[in-house]
Amino acid sequence: MSNPTPAVHAVCVPHLPFLELQDRALNAPFWAAYDAQAAALQAFDPELVIVFGSDHYEGQLMRAMAPFMIGVQAEAVPDTGGFPGPLQVPQALARACAQFLMEQEFDVAVSHAMLVDHGFSNVMHHVLGGVAARPAIPVFVNSLAQPRPSFARVRKFGQAVGRFAAQTGLRVAVLGSGGLSHETGDIFPQVHEAQDPVLREFLIHGGDRGALSRAQWRENLKHGLAEVNRLMEARTPGVGQVRADWDARFLQLLARGDLGVFDTWQDADVEREAGNGAGEVRSWVAALAAAQAMGAGAPVVDYYAAGTILTVAAVVVHASGPAMARA
Repeated sequence: MSNPTPAVHAVCVPHLPFLELQDRALNAPFWAAYDAQAAALQAFDPELVIVFGSDHYEGQLMRAMAPFMIGVQAEAVPDTGGFPGPLQVPQALARACAQFLMEQEFDVAVSHAMLVDHGFSNVMHHVLGGVAARPAIPVFVNSLAQPRPSFARVRKFGQAVGRFAAQTGLRVAVLGSGGLSHETGDIFPQVHEAQDPVLREFLIHGGDRGALSRAQWRENLKHGLAEVNRLMEARTPGVGQVRADWDARFLQLLARGDLGVFDTWQDADVEREAGNGAGEVRSWVAALAAAQAMGAGAPVVDYYAAGTILTVAAVVVHASGPAMARA
Protein backbone atom coordinates (compact mmCIF):
# COMPACT_ATOMS: atom_id res chain seq x y z
CA MET A 1 0.00 0.00 0.00
CA SER A 2 1.46 3.38 -0.95
CA ASN A 3 1.60 6.37 1.38
CA PRO A 4 0.68 4.51 4.58
CA THR A 5 -0.71 6.51 7.47
CA PRO A 6 2.12 7.07 9.95
CA ALA A 7 1.82 5.67 13.43
CA VAL A 8 3.19 7.49 16.44
CA HIS A 9 3.25 7.21 20.20
CA ALA A 10 4.92 9.93 22.26
CA VAL A 11 5.91 9.93 25.93
CA CYS A 12 7.36 12.83 27.91
CA VAL A 13 8.91 12.23 31.33
CA PRO A 14 11.64 13.69 33.60
CA HIS A 15 15.19 12.37 33.44
CA LEU A 16 16.58 13.58 36.77
CA PRO A 17 19.27 11.52 38.55
CA PHE A 18 17.13 11.23 41.68
CA LEU A 19 15.08 8.58 39.89
CA GLU A 20 18.07 6.32 40.49
CA LEU A 21 19.03 7.59 43.94
CA GLN A 22 15.61 7.19 45.55
CA ASP A 23 13.61 4.11 46.43
CA ARG A 24 10.66 3.77 44.06
CA ALA A 25 8.31 3.44 47.01
CA LEU A 26 8.92 7.11 47.80
CA ASN A 27 7.18 8.05 44.52
CA ALA A 28 5.02 4.98 43.91
CA PRO A 29 2.08 6.68 42.06
CA PHE A 30 4.50 8.39 39.68
CA TRP A 31 6.22 5.12 38.89
CA ALA A 32 2.88 3.39 38.32
CA ALA A 33 1.97 5.97 35.68
CA TYR A 34 5.47 5.88 34.22
CA ASP A 35 5.54 2.09 33.94
CA ALA A 36 2.07 2.07 32.37
CA GLN A 37 3.25 4.37 29.58
CA ALA A 38 6.43 2.34 29.12
CA ALA A 39 4.28 -0.77 28.74
CA ALA A 40 1.98 1.01 26.27
CA LEU A 41 4.96 2.01 24.18
CA GLN A 42 6.36 -1.52 24.23
CA ALA A 43 2.96 -2.82 23.07
CA PHE A 44 3.03 -0.22 20.29
CA ASP A 45 6.28 -1.90 19.20
CA PRO A 46 8.00 1.02 17.47
CA GLU A 47 10.23 0.43 14.47
CA LEU A 48 12.00 3.74 15.08
CA VAL A 49 12.45 5.89 18.19
CA ILE A 50 13.28 9.59 18.11
CA VAL A 51 14.56 10.92 21.42
CA PHE A 52 14.60 14.66 22.13
CA GLY A 53 16.92 15.38 25.04
CA SER A 54 19.38 17.81 26.55
CA ASP A 55 22.89 17.64 27.98
CA HIS A 56 24.63 18.72 31.16
CA TYR A 57 28.18 19.57 30.00
CA GLU A 58 28.97 15.94 29.21
CA GLY A 59 28.79 15.68 25.44
CA GLN A 60 28.00 19.28 24.46
CA LEU A 61 30.44 21.90 25.68
CA MET A 62 30.95 25.62 25.34
CA ARG A 63 33.78 25.41 22.84
CA ALA A 64 30.96 24.85 20.32
CA MET A 65 27.38 24.65 21.61
CA ALA A 66 24.87 23.82 18.88
CA PRO A 67 21.18 24.74 19.30
CA PHE A 68 20.18 21.41 17.69
CA MET A 69 22.12 18.26 16.83
CA ILE A 70 21.39 14.90 15.22
CA GLY A 71 23.46 11.93 16.35
CA VAL A 72 24.44 9.57 13.52
CA GLN A 73 26.50 7.53 15.96
CA ALA A 74 26.07 7.97 19.71
CA GLU A 75 27.13 6.58 23.06
CA ALA A 76 25.75 7.21 26.54
CA VAL A 77 28.27 8.13 29.23
CA PRO A 78 28.37 6.74 32.81
CA ASP A 79 27.13 9.86 34.59
CA THR A 80 24.98 9.89 37.72
CA GLY A 81 21.44 8.93 36.78
CA GLY A 82 22.53 7.69 33.38
CA PHE A 83 22.96 4.28 31.78
CA PRO A 84 26.12 3.93 29.67
CA GLY A 85 26.58 2.19 26.37
CA PRO A 86 26.31 2.64 22.61
CA LEU A 87 22.94 3.58 21.15
CA GLN A 88 21.49 1.58 18.28
CA VAL A 89 21.32 4.48 15.81
CA PRO A 90 20.00 3.67 12.31
CA GLN A 91 22.70 5.67 10.59
CA ALA A 92 21.12 5.97 7.15
CA LEU A 93 17.89 7.29 8.68
CA ALA A 94 19.79 9.69 10.95
CA ARG A 95 21.73 11.09 7.99
CA ALA A 96 18.52 11.38 5.98
CA CYS A 97 16.86 13.20 8.88
CA ALA A 98 19.70 15.71 9.05
CA GLN A 99 19.57 16.26 5.28
CA PHE A 100 15.79 16.75 5.43
CA LEU A 101 16.18 19.33 8.19
CA MET A 102 18.81 21.20 6.19
CA GLU A 103 16.42 21.34 3.25
CA GLN A 104 13.78 22.70 5.63
CA GLU A 105 16.22 25.54 6.48
CA PHE A 106 17.25 24.21 9.90
CA ASP A 107 21.03 24.44 10.17
CA VAL A 108 21.29 21.41 12.41
CA ALA A 109 24.64 20.09 13.64
CA VAL A 110 25.52 16.47 12.93
CA SER A 111 27.70 14.22 15.09
CA HIS A 112 29.29 10.91 14.21
CA ALA A 113 30.63 10.60 17.77
CA MET A 114 27.79 12.01 19.87
CA LEU A 115 28.03 11.62 23.62
CA VAL A 116 24.77 11.69 25.55
CA ASP A 117 24.23 11.73 29.30
CA HIS A 118 21.27 11.00 31.56
CA GLY A 119 19.29 13.58 29.59
CA PHE A 120 18.87 10.80 27.03
CA SER A 121 19.88 7.51 28.63
CA ASN A 122 17.69 7.74 31.73
CA VAL A 123 14.47 7.91 29.72
CA MET A 124 15.65 5.40 27.12
CA HIS A 125 16.49 2.91 29.85
CA HIS A 126 13.19 3.20 31.70
CA VAL A 127 10.86 3.56 28.72
CA LEU A 128 12.56 1.40 26.10
CA GLY A 129 14.34 -1.08 28.36
CA GLY A 130 17.85 0.06 27.48
CA VAL A 131 19.81 2.57 25.42
CA ALA A 132 20.25 0.01 22.64
CA ALA A 133 16.89 -1.71 22.96
CA ARG A 134 15.39 -0.06 19.85
CA PRO A 135 16.69 1.74 16.77
CA ALA A 136 16.84 5.33 18.00
CA ILE A 137 17.88 8.72 16.64
CA PRO A 138 19.08 11.08 19.39
CA VAL A 139 18.08 14.70 18.81
CA PHE A 140 19.84 17.20 21.05
CA VAL A 141 18.03 20.41 21.97
CA ASN A 142 20.13 22.93 23.91
CA SER A 143 18.18 23.66 27.08
CA LEU A 144 21.02 24.51 29.46
CA ALA A 145 23.57 26.90 28.01
CA GLN A 146 22.78 30.46 26.99
CA PRO A 147 21.83 31.49 24.38
CA ARG A 148 19.11 28.86 24.01
CA PRO A 149 16.84 28.44 20.97
CA SER A 150 13.47 30.18 21.22
CA PHE A 151 10.35 28.19 22.00
CA ALA A 152 8.94 29.07 18.58
CA ARG A 153 12.04 27.72 16.86
CA VAL A 154 11.99 24.57 18.98
CA ARG A 155 8.35 23.88 18.07
CA LYS A 156 8.99 24.38 14.36
CA PHE A 157 12.11 22.21 14.57
CA GLY A 158 10.10 19.43 16.21
CA GLN A 159 7.46 19.70 13.51
CA ALA A 160 10.12 19.30 10.83
CA VAL A 161 11.51 16.19 12.52
CA GLY A 162 7.96 14.84 12.64
CA ARG A 163 7.47 15.51 8.93
CA PHE A 164 10.61 13.55 8.23
CA ALA A 165 9.47 10.67 10.44
CA ALA A 166 6.06 10.62 8.76
CA GLN A 167 7.56 10.03 5.34
CA THR A 168 9.41 6.93 6.55
CA GLY A 169 6.13 5.05 6.92
CA LEU A 170 7.42 3.45 10.12
CA ARG A 171 5.80 3.08 13.53
CA VAL A 172 7.60 5.82 15.42
CA ALA A 173 7.93 6.40 19.15
CA VAL A 174 8.88 9.91 20.21
CA LEU A 175 10.41 10.53 23.64
CA GLY A 176 10.66 13.93 25.30
CA SER A 177 13.16 13.97 28.15
CA GLY A 178 13.29 16.77 30.70
CA GLY A 179 11.88 18.37 33.78
CA LEU A 180 9.27 21.01 34.49
CA SER A 181 10.08 23.69 37.06
CA HIS A 182 13.34 23.12 38.91
CA GLU A 183 16.40 25.03 39.96
CA THR A 184 19.86 23.53 39.53
CA GLY A 185 21.58 26.43 41.30
CA ASP A 186 25.33 26.43 40.75
CA ILE A 187 25.54 22.75 39.78
CA PHE A 188 25.42 23.56 36.05
CA PRO A 189 26.52 27.21 35.80
CA GLN A 190 26.63 29.41 32.72
CA VAL A 191 30.18 29.73 31.45
CA HIS A 192 30.16 33.52 31.76
CA GLU A 193 29.03 33.23 35.39
CA ALA A 194 31.67 30.71 36.47
CA GLN A 195 34.07 32.47 38.83
CA ASP A 196 36.49 29.56 39.22
CA PRO A 197 38.85 29.51 36.21
CA VAL A 198 39.30 25.74 36.57
CA LEU A 199 35.54 25.20 36.36
CA ARG A 200 35.24 27.64 33.46
CA GLU A 201 37.94 25.76 31.57
CA PHE A 202 36.00 22.52 32.08
CA LEU A 203 32.71 24.00 30.84
CA ILE A 204 34.49 24.99 27.64
CA HIS A 205 36.74 21.98 27.04
CA GLY A 206 35.24 19.18 29.15
CA GLY A 207 38.42 18.01 30.83
CA ASP A 208 40.48 17.77 27.63
CA ARG A 209 42.69 20.44 29.16
CA GLY A 210 42.88 22.15 32.54
CA ALA A 211 42.99 20.88 36.12
CA LEU A 212 39.45 19.46 36.34
CA SER A 213 39.09 16.07 34.66
CA ARG A 214 35.81 14.62 33.42
CA ALA A 215 36.07 11.90 36.08
CA GLN A 216 36.46 14.51 38.85
CA TRP A 217 33.56 16.58 37.44
CA ARG A 218 31.32 13.51 37.61
CA GLU A 219 32.54 12.59 41.09
CA ASN A 220 31.82 16.12 42.36
CA LEU A 221 28.33 16.01 40.88
CA LYS A 222 27.71 12.56 42.34
CA HIS A 223 28.56 13.74 45.86
CA GLY A 224 26.55 16.94 45.43
CA LEU A 225 23.47 15.10 44.18
CA ALA A 226 23.74 12.53 46.97
CA GLU A 227 23.76 15.30 49.57
CA VAL A 228 20.75 17.02 47.99
CA ASN A 229 18.94 13.68 47.95
CA ARG A 230 19.73 13.13 51.64
CA LEU A 231 18.27 16.53 52.48
CA MET A 232 15.16 15.82 50.40
CA GLU A 233 14.55 12.46 52.03
CA ALA A 234 14.85 14.21 55.39
CA ARG A 235 12.18 16.66 54.14
CA THR A 236 14.52 19.60 54.72
CA PRO A 237 12.56 22.85 54.17
CA GLY A 238 13.43 24.65 50.95
CA VAL A 239 15.08 21.63 49.30
CA GLY A 240 13.43 19.94 46.36
CA GLN A 241 10.60 22.43 46.00
CA VAL A 242 8.98 23.05 42.61
CA ARG A 243 6.78 25.89 41.33
CA ALA A 244 3.46 24.08 41.18
CA ASP A 245 1.56 27.08 39.79
CA TRP A 246 3.94 27.33 36.85
CA ASP A 247 3.79 23.58 36.24
CA ALA A 248 0.00 23.64 36.27
CA ARG A 249 -0.14 26.51 33.79
CA PHE A 250 2.32 24.79 31.46
CA LEU A 251 0.47 21.47 31.58
CA GLN A 252 -2.93 23.10 31.08
CA LEU A 253 -1.68 24.85 27.96
CA LEU A 254 0.05 21.70 26.78
CA ALA A 255 -3.10 19.59 27.13
CA ARG A 256 -5.04 21.94 24.84
CA GLY A 257 -2.92 20.69 22.00
CA ASP A 258 -2.04 24.06 20.46
CA LEU A 259 1.72 24.13 20.95
CA GLY A 260 1.91 27.48 19.15
CA VAL A 261 0.83 29.09 22.41
CA PHE A 262 4.41 28.70 23.63
CA ASP A 263 5.86 30.65 20.70
CA THR A 264 5.72 33.92 22.61
CA TRP A 265 7.33 32.53 25.76
CA GLN A 266 10.59 34.25 26.62
CA ASP A 267 13.57 32.36 28.00
CA ALA A 268 14.26 34.93 30.73
CA ASP A 269 10.67 34.70 31.98
CA VAL A 270 10.78 30.91 32.18
CA GLU A 271 14.05 30.97 34.11
CA ARG A 272 12.80 33.62 36.54
CA GLU A 273 9.41 32.00 37.15
CA ALA A 274 10.31 28.30 37.06
CA GLY A 275 14.04 27.99 37.73
CA ASN A 276 17.06 27.60 35.53
CA GLY A 277 16.26 23.94 34.79
CA ALA A 278 12.78 24.59 33.42
CA GLY A 279 14.17 25.27 29.96
CA GLU A 280 14.19 21.50 29.51
CA VAL A 281 10.52 21.68 28.55
CA ARG A 282 11.91 22.55 25.12
CA SER A 283 12.42 18.81 24.62
CA TRP A 284 8.74 18.25 25.43
CA VAL A 285 7.56 20.94 23.03
CA ALA A 286 9.79 19.57 20.26
CA ALA A 287 8.75 15.94 20.89
CA LEU A 288 5.04 16.69 20.98
CA ALA A 289 5.29 18.93 17.91
CA ALA A 290 6.97 16.03 16.09
CA ALA A 291 4.22 13.66 17.22
CA GLN A 292 1.49 16.05 16.09
CA ALA A 293 3.14 16.37 12.68
CA MET A 294 2.68 12.60 12.42
CA GLY A 295 -0.99 12.74 13.37
CA ALA A 296 -0.96 12.52 17.16
CA GLY A 297 -3.81 14.11 19.08
CA ALA A 298 -3.64 16.50 22.01
CA PRO A 299 -1.27 15.47 24.82
CA VAL A 300 -2.73 13.67 27.83
CA VAL A 301 -1.35 14.32 31.32
CA ASP A 302 -1.28 10.87 32.87
CA TYR A 303 0.10 11.96 36.21
CA TYR A 304 1.34 15.06 37.93
CA ALA A 305 2.31 15.72 41.53
CA ALA A 306 4.29 18.62 42.91
CA GLY A 307 4.24 17.18 46.42
CA THR A 308 7.05 14.73 45.82
CA ILE A 309 10.64 14.63 46.99
CA LEU A 310 11.85 14.62 43.41
CA THR A 311 13.56 17.87 42.51
CA VAL A 312 11.18 18.28 39.61
CA ALA A 313 7.51 17.46 39.51
CA ALA A 314 6.62 13.81 39.06
CA VAL A 315 4.90 14.00 35.70
CA VAL A 316 4.04 11.69 32.79
CA VAL A 317 2.53 12.92 29.51
CA HIS A 318 1.68 10.97 26.37
CA ALA A 319 0.15 11.51 22.94
CA SER A 320 -0.68 9.00 20.21
CA GLY A 321 -1.72 8.93 16.60
CA PRO A 322 -3.50 6.67 14.09
CA ALA A 323 -2.54 3.05 13.62
CA MET A 324 -0.33 2.09 10.72
CA ALA A 325 -2.23 1.13 7.58
CA ARG A 326 -1.22 -2.39 6.60
CA ALA A 327 -0.72 -3.57 3.05
